[in-house]
Amino acid sequence: EELGRLLELLPGELRRRVEDHPELPALVEVVMDLGRPPLARFPSGDFLLSHRPISFDDLRQATAKVGDFGGDNRAGISRTLHRISAIRNRQGDIVGLTCRVGRAVPGSANLLQDLVKDGGSLLLIGPPGVGKTTVIR
Repeated sequence: EELGRLLELLPGELRRRVEDHPELPALVEVVMDLGRPPLARFPSGDFLLSHRPISFDDLRQATAKVGDFGGDNRAGISRTLHRISAIRNRQGDIVGLTCRVGRAVPGSANLLQDLVKDGGSLLLIGPPGVGKTTVIR
């Protein structure tokens, strides 16, 4: 399954905790920041995955599975809509990862079809998680 490809990036125990969560199909993202406990974000709120803070080793293992990040510190998982954003320190080391679940909503782009055909410009504004990227996809 496509969600499984994103969850493969997580250390084993964290992956199991996410997979066992009753709201798994609604997962928004998993946040792994160095020195902080990892979180899974759901529409109903944040879920603590472990009391053990994320280590450099946790981040190294995850980034090894992702591959290279672009100049914008983002990477994707091939043939999925998921994206991983990295936070780097001043030395360029990755100190945080946000693994965001990408979802397609069939028909959402129909709203924009006329603008795109006519060569018009488009600006989508909204808070995180409301579907801006989904519409563009």
